Amino acid sequence: MKFAVTLLVLVMPILMLAQGMQPTIPGDPSPDEVYQDSEGLSYGLGGTVGAITLDGSTYSQVRLRPEIGIGKFGFGLDIDLLFDSEGDIRREDWDEWQDFVNKIFYIRFAQRQDPLYFKLGCIPSYTLGHGLIFDHYSNMLRYPEVKNVGGYVGVNLPYSNSGLEFFTHNIHKNEILAARVHVNPFHYTQVPFLRNFKLGLNLGVDRNQHGKYPDSDKDNVPDVYDKFPNDNTAWLDTDNDGVPDNIDVDINGTGLIDHPSVNPHVAATYPNITQGADPESFNWLVMPDQVQEFGPWQPITVYSVDYTLPLVSSPFFTLEHYGEYATINKYGSGITFPGFASKFLIFETKLEMRNFTDKFLPGYFDRLYDEHRSAVMITEVETDTLSYTYYSLSTKEDFLQTTKSAVGWFGYLRADFLDLGHVKLAYQDMYGKQMNTGKSLWGSITANPRNILNLKEASLYYSQTHMRYIDFLEPRNANAAVMGRVVYSISDTADIVGRYSESYTDTNGDGKIRGKNEVISSFALGVEFLF
Repeated sequence: MKFAVTLLVLVMPILMLAQGMQPTIPGDPSPDEVYQDSEGLSYGLGGTVGAITLDGSTYSQVRLRPEIGIGKFGFGLDIDLLFDSEGDIRREDWDEWQDFVNKIFYIRFAQRQDPLYFKLGCIPSYTLGHGLIFDHYSNMLRYPEVKNVGGYVGVNLPYSNSGLEFFTHNIHKNEILAARVHVNPFHYTQVPFLRNFKLGLNLGVDRNQHGKYPDSDKDNVPDVYDKFPNDNTAWLDTDNDGVPDNIDVDINGTGLIDHPSVNPHVAATYPNITQGADPESFNWLVMPDQVQEFGPWQPITVYSVDYTLPLVSSPFFTLEHYGEYATINKYGSGITFPGFASKFLIFETKLEMRNFTDKFLPGYFDRLYDEHRSAVMITEVETDTLSYTYYSLSTKEDFLQTTKSAVGWFGYLRADFLDLGHVKLAYQDMYGKQMNTGKSLWGSITANPRNILNLKEASLYYSQTHMRYIDFLEPRNANAAVMGRVVYSISDTADIVGRYSESYTDTNGDGKIRGKNEVISSFALGVEFLF
């Protein structure tokens, strides 16, 4: 513990402000990150001191983020030191070579509109086209508990106004991938409006939808319900006695040896055990827990084509027309047409018509995709004489089976109130026979009062997506998410920052969120400095 305290004292004078990931909602402008190119060499050291809760445990946190800029090149590290109550550093962050690669916060060159650009590291928001495939996807959803070193690289050809880009969520795994090609077929013409027409082709794929859950011993049973994650010969322990079911003579923990007719291990190990024995001395009702195995990787692929046509462009008013068509391989398709986007005074708006077939979801790779791509399902099975637990994984792809064709609209509104804050609201309203996923609501409000009680920022985000109806009676549901952030100034160079987020998984399938095992939460509180 003395080491942790000493380290805090040493680093506190040199810490500066570190930014957290801010939530986005559908309709937000595509997050083309804009950096200020450095003239010569620039550098800084950012960081946070405080506490953070991960997996139900609270750690003292010292986070350092050194950054260097040289012209268009930028480099940043994220060195996160977590100490437990005993003052010991969290070993999981430093026990593999990949952990050291994961200390890269970003390596970047140029900007996405430049002739050549790339970024490696944390990607807070990534959108393709107009969002029918990738809609503000983030590889930082469970950051810093889960750190993905992703990246994108692209080129733009100014003489033809065309280009291409490639994306991966994690360079170690390369499971969630994307690619885009865009062209302007009328670039050399003098036709009004069409000179600025842009056409794009997009691809998104998750090569392994079960990749959210590791399988350390490669036995095709994920660690999340593998009772022996480092032993590929065993995975279940129904009675939790530490003996794997496949070599346990008393699988259900009754205190009796299982009869060899219902327990293969007893039959193979003790072939003559029943000779001369009282039949009542054996357990005849044996039912071990069951698991779903992984099997081969389960990929899913989405394609789309989009276009953008600027109509009016002035300092006070802009208007553009757009559309996009997407299809999920082996499933359905969807189209947004017509779509219009405009900026006027303090308002930014979008309105588009949507038409989806059966088995289609818009924005398949959205901000919450890393959480929703797969989930653990625990089913308690009971018969007249036996009961057992069945462990399995569901995927977002499974949800496609129940989605029905629908027609409707999507709207987005943002209002900026000078430097005092902003409000964002988006809503999707779809209609169709047997349609059960067409309603979605997103909203966020951010206040920057600055001179009121030293409160610099207070923001709140909430969403319910792909619902049959927006459920205000059960706001915590499997399709909901909430996030909050508060920044309080304690001096000209220091702020207290608190962040909290929740998402949910309906583990037992009862349609309600109850208990800690169905709430995925993250909390961080610390002091950020700026010098």
